Amino acid sequence: MKKIHIFLAVLIFLAGCSSADLALSDLKNNYPNSFAEPIETLPKSKQERVGLPDELPFEVKAVEASAEGKKVTVRYQSTKAHDLTVTTLFDPSGEMAETDLQIPLNSGSVAGVREEEKQVFVEWYNSDENVIYQIDYSAVDKEKQTQQAMDIANSMN
Repeated sequence: MKKIHIFLAVLIFLAGCSSADLALSDLKNNYPNSFAEPIETLPKSKQERVGLPDELPFEVKAVEASAEGKKVTVRYQSTKAHDLTVTTLFDPSGEMAETDLQIPLNSGSVAGVREEEKQVFVEWYNSDENVIYQIDYSAVDKEKQTQQAMDIANSMN
């Protein structure tokens, strides 16, 4: 009986972390006004470099994007208090934000991490794409927030 409960808990967890509908084409189809319209103003080469996580630790209820100049912002929201904003800075020339914590990502990049009272900020440079990715993430469970932000960052590489 205990094994069944563990199995069901894992299934429920995986359902919340589903990667379904997070790809560029799926987001364009599912959110034609709030996501597709702004993203389609970009050339295809930039659309493919927009930072999109493969997995999220919450169920997405709304996605909206904005594109201006060399910056694209994508915001994911849940029905609860999860809120994720992913910013992509194309062809960056400025410096990255100062952070107290440096954490290596699975891709080999090193992310700067700043834990704030209500959110976690993660930033790293992807030399292959010549972009800076930034994540602002707030979660229901503040104790898991930083680990979840790092999992999101790793799912983007």
